[in-house]
Amino acid sequence: MDHSRLSQEIRLWVEDHREEAIGLIAQLVQIPSVNHPPNGDEAEYQRYLAEWMKEEGAEVDSYELDEVPGLQEHPAYMSGRNYVNRPNVVGSFFGGSGRSIMFSGHADTVYQGHEPWNFPPFSGKVHDGKLYGRGAYDMKGGMAAALIAVRCLKALAIPIGGKVYIESVVDEEHGGANGTLAGRLRGPHPDIAIIPEPSNLKLYPAHLGGGIWKATFEGKSGIGFNGEELVSALEATVEFANLLRAFGTYRMQQQPKHPMWVNGKVPEVTLLSIYSGDASRELQEKLPATGEINFWIEAYPGVTGEEIIADLWSYYEDQRLNYPSLQKCHPTIKPLIRYLSGSEMAQNDNTKDLLKLAAETGHRVLGRPVGPPQGSPFACDGFIFNLYSDTPALILGPGGANAHAADEYLDLEGYEQLIHWYAELIIKWCGLLPAKG
Repeated sequence: MDHSRLSQEIRLWVEDHREEAIGLIAQLVQIPSVNHPPNGDEAEYQRYLAEWMKEEGAEVDSYELDEVPGLQEHPAYMSGRNYVNRPNVVGSFFGGSGRSIMFSGHADTVYQGHEPWNFPPFSGKVHDGKLYGRGAYDMKGGMAAALIAVRCLKALAIPIGGKVYIESVVDEEHGGANGTLAGRLRGPHPDIAIIPEPSNLKLYPAHLGGGIWKATFEGKSGIGFNGEELVSALEATVEFANLLRAFGTYRMQQQPKHPMWVNGKVPEVTLLSIYSGDASRELQEKLPATGEINFWIEAYPGVTGEEIIADLWSYYEDQRLNYPSLQKCHPTIKPLIRYLSGSEMAQNDNTKDLLKLAAETGHRVLGRPVGPPQGSPFACDGFIFNLYSDTPALILGPGGANAHAADEYLDLEGYEQLIHWYAELIIKWCGLLPAKG
């Protein structure tokens, strides 16, 4: 078949079915699937996807994580989550003996927050070329693009030569990756995977790692009426926050740039929250006895969470004399989530061909070069593919903004382009069935 003609047919189909594509992503946003550890509300969303794929002729496997042998014994499994009525779903389309591809995304979103939204968080409201709602950008938009791309190829009767899988996993947010791990253990095991995280139409064959830790402080509260020695946990917490900021600057200066991030984001240390004293009391009349600070630290692939905290403790010991309150009030540090390891696709002929085809099809669809592959500025579940399976994962997803914030939105022009891009990439990667006769 003439690929330039196929490309034009796909473009025209996507344009003619724009409202249909917008309707699907709006519907997905309107189904809340919020993750609130240890539980999650993905069930209705997953049932909807399963039925949608069945109606498109897919073979669908919907399964509970507890059904997967060896999951809880796996070294990458994180305990402490509840998976009752939180199924993974995967659909299989097309066939043939050509190369296979999987689009794997997470069903769960973060909660909608308490900040005011200009558009209700589960409305799927369209305004000025943007579709608003929790998960529209991260990452229901990318999953909807994969679904519509498959529908497009089927509607045009393009004979795809290999299997195309669309997988929706539970519990990716808040340090979760057990749903992704279950998928790798149960299968299928495609040749390559696309993770439709919001990459803003860029190619990310690598991603950062990151983790959240909590430091707690125990001081001595009271008022020194009789010369008692008091220790302010609040002062120690504030000083540790300043030490963390200095540690972040130190890491930026000390760690060599990873080749995938030469022009990208430098791994950061981010303060998330500080608490001290009795928050239920309006008036604090004494030094607070307790304090805690939550913080996020990122790293390049190849760095473990244990190594990050060892570096932090080493820096702490070197700098503690510069922080008087820390000399009296020592922190206790513990992880709040699993460490999401940074990872990158293996360098081999298979992955080089994937990047070449992704760049070529992207150039044709966007009308411009997509730019060189680079490392993503965020952590995700891609490490489960790259480190614990034989399926390398490329991150390629839609544009938009405000992930994990109020007024999260999906850019609709880029959404249409992504549908077209996915469809062309499927053709190029999987190939076409030979003509009959």
